[in-house]
Amino acid sequence: MNYLKFTLTAILLISIPLKLQAADQNASHATGLTFETDYAVVEHNLKVRIHPTTHRLQVEDKITLPVTAPREVIFSLHAGLQPVTPTTGVTVTALTQSADELQQSFKVKFAEQLKTFTLHYEGQINHPLESYGKEQARGFRSTPGLISTEGVFLAGSSVWFPQFESYQYLRFKMQVESPAGWKTVSQGKRVSDSESKDYTVDNWDSQSPQEEIYLIAAPFIEYDRQTGNINAQVFLRQPDQALANKYLDATAKYVTLYEKLIGDYPYSKFALVENFWETGYGMPSFTLLGSRVIRLPFIINSSYPHEILHNWWGNGVYVDFPSGNWSEGLTAYLADHLIKQQQGQSASYRLQSLQKYNDYAANSRDFPLTQFRGRHSSATEAVGYGKTLMLFHMLRNKTGDSLFIQSLQQFYRDYQFKIASFDDLRLTFETVSGIKLDDFFSQWIARTGAPDLRLGHSDVIKQGNQYHLKFELKQTQPDEVYHLEIPVAVTIEGQKKAQQSFVVMTQKNQQFDLSFAARPIRLDIDPEFDLFRHLAMEETPAAFTQLFGAHDMLVILPRSANPQLKKAWQVFATDLSRMGPDSVIIKWDDELESLPQNMAITVLGWNNRYANELISSLSDYDVMVKPDHLQIDNSEVPHQNHSIALVSRDQHNGNTPGAFIATDLPAALPGLGRKLPHYHKYSYLAFSGDEPQIKLKGRWPVNHSPMTALYDNNTKRGELAMRPSLAEVQIH
Repeated sequence: MNYLKFTLTAILLISIPLKLQAADQNASHATGLTFETDYAVVEHNLKVRIHPTTHRLQVEDKITLPVTAPREVIFSLHAGLQPVTPTTGVTVTALTQSADELQQSFKVKFAEQLKTFTLHYEGQINHPLESYGKEQARGFRSTPGLISTEGVFLAGSSVWFPQFESYQYLRFKMQVESPAGWKTVSQGKRVSDSESKDYTVDNWDSQSPQEEIYLIAAPFIEYDRQTGNINAQVFLRQPDQALANKYLDATAKYVTLYEKLIGDYPYSKFALVENFWETGYGMPSFTLLGSRVIRLPFIINSSYPHEILHNWWGNGVYVDFPSGNWSEGLTAYLADHLIKQQQGQSASYRLQSLQKYNDYAANSRDFPLTQFRGRHSSATEAVGYGKTLMLFHMLRNKTGDSLFIQSLQQFYRDYQFKIASFDDLRLTFETVSGIKLDDFFSQWIARTGAPDLRLGHSDVIKQGNQYHLKFELKQTQPDEVYHLEIPVAVTIEGQKKAQQSFVVMTQKNQQFDLSFAARPIRLDIDPEFDLFRHLAMEETPAAFTQLFGAHDMLVILPRSANPQLKKAWQVFATDLSRMGPDSVIIKWDDELESLPQNMAITVLGWNNRYANELISSLSDYDVMVKPDHLQIDNSEVPHQNHSIALVSRDQHNGNTPGAFIATDLPAALPGLGRKLPHYHKYSYLAFSGDEPQIKLKGRWPVNHSPMTALYDNNTKRGELAMRPSLAEVQIH
């Protein structure tokens, strides 16, 4: 099974399954550990010559099979490479062509006791880049394998090295000859490199078990810096010392952070590698990112640490995929969420994760975490990343920060370079914390869905010198009850800080009674979104996630637009149809007599017949359309030389999402199509210029949550306690 790991959470949603890799044995200098395994490993010793101008490679591979291997084994190789063996006593026979045209199967038969043989093969690997999937992957491309003058991308999915069906893991040494001026990158350690006027030769060594062999090559400019025992590297396609320094600094910063939090970094290097098309791939000890991605200013402190952290989770402790992929959610929690918490934005981040689940997965695309293997859609991301992230957040709340960190450190020590499951995580946390977690893990991992939590009747009653806050909580989901530890914040008259606690809910309908010495004036249930649950519609603002997550969407074009803009709108509408909805219909405004019911609507153009109708749905917010500008709160956006995108909900049409997108710049629409998916969490956006630059972004306010009860008019919530990020917690 050839998984290709994809991990860029914030930027790309390319639909490629996940492949998590082992670490390189050379990291033992840092950890002091040796790799012991109870499973068989195939040894490869490769000599590779790549010819970019003809899309060809030539390979000599000396293969050593496990001593327990039978006399006949089956392997797969890329179609057309025609392997032969010079080894006496060994025969290689082609089998019937498989249904997969990419690869060919072969049978190897060898004499008694012979377990080492050599293969020679050569040929073309040339799969041009193709657009992959829809949704927010729009604009990004992929290939199973490519050798070209722009660069080389070979992975397990390329089947460029012999893959034995009976053996999942391998070790390798690899010598690669590439054109002069080129450099190669693989997992493991580069033990030597040399260059002549005609070619470059690199030698790579990876002696810990891997699932595949990566070979990346291009005319790179290399930058490196030693950081303790780790070699930080940057491979760019054009010289840029300033950019390289930023990534070298970031590598040192985040490796240091995670070594302190979890344990020693399990590799000898970490490299940022600039790809020749837009990707967000994470491999053992390096990440392969597109040229545009690495220059986005926020990537270096958002998705980049996510890539680095994967070298602990997934690439340092391996995933038992059949029982569910825990790695992506844990990595998101300790990278993306941790950084947001350092910035004071963790509650907002959790809210957005829950909203993604609501909008993309909750209705009909949901599944249990035991079935998550890798991300290939917004729904699988919302569950596999978002729900798993929330699982670890709730586990942290249950155990406390110190025991949570100690449990992760123990888990890393026990399972480094080994395969681990959700159940192994549970057992480790139980051992360290002393808390039984069977029911906790079972309800969040094995069950599909989430609790629908609602606040029922509540009241404040004075009895003697005490005030009793009595309230009802309901779980309205149709399936069985969830056992919940629910955060509660009570604002007290005359007190600046809210009183915070947890209540335990084990019934579908349950009454609670909290007593206070002073009068409660406000009750907030789960005010910081610490629970994984279905959000009430009123808790979340309208956002583009609801548009992209819709099952059905109608896009309405403006017939009266000028010819150039009309043509640009047609292309944009096609782009929009690839951003997520299952079914998209595109119509001109004069083809409709009225807006349909029960489907998402997107109206395009200032002069669209339905523009005013969409804008009127924003009457609850501070939005005004003037003859020459749009006003949102206190900001003015001129119609001229600007593009705007707004989204709302139609309360008279089942709260279905409706969007209004307008511009006077035909040249801006391709860029708007590229950028809009990356701003999916927002309610309104404004851009300027032909290459649209963001000028305004925001989310509509939530005026009143059904999870809040007020006992004094317009009472503001008391201050909530500030919680340190995990990186700031001191372990004693």
